[in-house]
Amino acid sequence: MLLRLKIFSMQKRIHRWLQADRFFKSLAVCATLVVVYLSLKPPSPDADTWVFLSFRGDLVLHFICYFGLTLLYFFAFYTTTNPMSKSLVIAVVLGTFLEILQLIPFFQRYFDWQDLIANSLGGLVSWLIIKGIFNYSIKE
Repeated sequence: MLLRLKIFSMQKRIHRWLQADRFFKSLAVCATLVVVYLSLKPPSPDADTWVFLSFRGDLVLHFICYFGLTLLYFFAFYTTTNPMSKSLVIAVVLGTFLEILQLIPFFQRYFDWQDLIANSLGGLVSWLIIKGIFNYSIKE
């Protein structure tokens, strides 16, 4: 009983902290700009490929990046209605748009379906975790 009360008290504190949406919106804009820059800058000519648990290293980075973006977008939209759906849709649309932009030769990048899947999976896993943790306080 005491543990349940402490958890509920912590959830209320987190809920109040997340009401400061201006901070999270600014952070989400900055993170988005960093992702756009890193996604479109020409790759280094001497970049080594690496592997993590039999996955290409860049796929792990795509997953982590869009996991974090979805989480940030959720915090930024926490005070609005349906923040979970908004955060997932914006992250997936951004990832898809950036992958499509990589088709343009000017950026010296290439479109990769695996990157797109890693982006979407990162957003989806983040969305599932958000749904499990914050479901009690989300305005639908």
